[in-house]
Amino acid sequence: MPYKLSGKTLPLDRPFEAGDIQYPANWLRLSTADDRDAIGIVWENDPASAAPYDQKFYTGREADGTLIPRDLAGLKVSWSNTTKQTANARLQPSDWRVIKAKERGSTLNADWKTWRQTIRTECGVKVTAIEGAADVAALAEYIRGSDYSAWTADPDNAAE
Repeated sequence: MPYKLSGKTLPLDRPFEAGDIQYPANWLRLSTADDRDAIGIVWENDPASAAPYDQKFYTGREADGTLIPRDLAGLKVSWSNTTKQTANARLQPSDWRVIKAKERGSTLNADWKTWRQTIRTECGVKVTAIEGAADVAALAEYIRGSDYSAWTADPDNAAE
């Protein structure tokens, strides 16, 4: 993604020569597009390395632009653990309800009991989908999708 003059890369903050004229180190930064056009300086995008990629799943791109995937087994472990932590974080604020019911010798409200089981089930479904991903692209697609990010709201915040 550099400036180029006659096929030669012009690094920023370095003096350069064009024809018989010497240009100072800050010239590229201070010049306008018209200034650069007048002497034939162009900006060349490198499509393979310039295209953005999701660093959670890929480490970079090959010279031809092909994405370099991270280790699938490691990603599966990491995303499974993240999913379990998310489920735990969702359940944790209602743990006191379970403790209170046990201490009083009563039962947990049926709505809360159902919701807590639903969260555990949703977590299991998500972990199974993560573990079943055939490759990094499939895993990335699942994680970015709405199924992965969807969790049932607790009974106090459920839509009426």
